[in-house]
Amino acid sequence: MRSRLLGKAVSYCVIFPKNYENCGDKFPVLYLLHGLFGRFDNWLTNTKIIEYAADFPGLIICPEGADGWYTDNFERKNHFYESYFFQELIPHAERRFPVRAERNSRAVAGLSMGGYGAFKFAFRRPEMFCFAASMSGAFHAAGIFDDKENEIWKELQPSISAAFGEKDQKTRMENDLLRIIEDFPAEKFAELPSLYFDCGKQDSFLPANQKLNKAFLRRKIAHDFKLFPGGHDWNYWDARISGVLKLAAEKFRA
Repeated sequence: MRSRLLGKAVSYCVIFPKNYENCGDKFPVLYLLHGLFGRFDNWLTNTKIIEYAADFPGLIICPEGADGWYTDNFERKNHFYESYFFQELIPHAERRFPVRAERNSRAVAGLSMGGYGAFKFAFRRPEMFCFAASMSGAFHAAGIFDDKENEIWKELQPSISAAFGEKDQKTRMENDLLRIIEDFPAEKFAELPSLYFDCGKQDSFLPANQKLNKAFLRRKIAHDFKLFPGGHDWNYWDARISGVLKLAAEKFRA
């Protein structure tokens, strides 16, 4: 599809349900986001998602997110990866494919950078999704700065600076997931989608996931958090995506 906001053509993958061609009905849809240094077809090439999705009741759409952190940065030309998702990709999908354009039939999930994006979208636009999931979420991204204290995250810093700007920029604060959660009104908790996230016990992102869990517990936001053996790699995500698909399917059927 051609994106005006990104100033370029972007690709995406669609995994169709088994009865797609013989069914006149419309389907629910799961938007599945990739991680940093990834691309739209990563889930197809690095996992057995086609096999796992054999009984999934809806479409799975894997969009291109580049290294944009699913974030708008108004200081950079054509860096509108959040607005592109909501204003262009979802309307495009709902025009082109027979998917139900309603909250109870729409979900979002992702890994690492995509896990951050999925949860940010869930809090930014809770009226859009019934379910949001993260695997190995990079929830601490907006708090990583280009300095010696964050030397461990040196590989991530160029993309983070491009997406969120410098340390004191407004874009940083507006896209800090922990800040978004702390500022979310308590009277609107019931409007949030069902939230699920997991992380590997050997993952360097584990502290960020545990910190998010504590924030949810402190604010009494309903969620499901699980730990499994594994690191920050495709072996882990291949093992976890089937469970996420089952949870999304349960929400759609409910």
